[in-house]
Amino acid sequence: MKLITFDKSLSRLQGLGNIAIVISSLLALFATAAHGLQLPVFSTKTPRVSKYTTKSPSASSMNHDATASLYRFNATNGITCILMQVDGLISIKYRNKLNEDVEADLYMPDDPQLSGECVESNLEILTMDFKGFRLSMTFKKSSGGEGWYINLFELTYSSSNTLFEHPDRPGLDVKLTSPAQTPMYFPTPVGKSYVCDKEQTVIMYAPHDSGDQSGHIARLYLRDMHMQSFMFKDSGKWGPSFHCSATGSYRDETAPLAVGTALAIAVLLTISGYGGWRYFKIKKVQYGSME
Repeated sequence: MKLITFDKSLSRLQGLGNIAIVISSLLALFATAAHGLQLPVFSTKTPRVSKYTTKSPSASSMNHDATASLYRFNATNGITCILMQVDGLISIKYRNKLNEDVEADLYMPDDPQLSGECVESNLEILTMDFKGFRLSMTFKKSSGGEGWYINLFELTYSSSNTLFEHPDRPGLDVKLTSPAQTPMYFPTPVGKSYVCDKEQTVIMYAPHDSGDQSGHIARLYLRDMHMQSFMFKDSGKWGPSFHCSATGSYRDETAPLAVGTALAIAVLLTISGYGGWRYFKIKKVQYGSME
């Protein structure tokens, strides 16, 4: 009888050890999933650190908002449809008359002339005009309408602009665009605002079939960015933040809650399943003993 009792106790300990191993494995699995959680289409390469310095903040403040400019575009009904705050720099590479490749830098100003379109439900455009340059951003919704992103950046200007010193080809109308191979910049769920403290870089150049003869290449550096399109609140305030991570992926603030809930359910199901298995096993053993 003592031997049977010992065997039963040993079996129970082994069973408890097995469930402990299962739960530990589940915890490790979900911890790994939580650490690597990211939306597949919401990923990008880590941008390089720019060699350029940001514009100088005002003497009264040294925080991020002091160097970032705020751009607000309202629809015809007066409600804000696009809101952007960013510290931006445009660097344009061109060739001068000495056949040297040089770069000219231009900060995104605090008060450009804003225009755009906020008529269609799936497309919005924000355009900035300043110092002879026009920077345009086209916002679109995803096919299912659950997310928004920037589909296209476009920069137009004259190669004779005073920003360029002795250009080799003056008098040209230059039109540079972001690559068609990268159709989704800063994808974000609708109703949320994209937030990113690290630098993002957008390259713009003339398509091969455009007939462009300038040879210019522009890089748009965006820092301390806070942005939202397809806004529908009368208050014109930011929606909940959707952060970019240090690795370049994009993190939804609701993700940790979802992972925690899934983990709790998995552990509960494991314990319940083990309890049911033990119950039927004991019943079977008792039935066999009675025979």
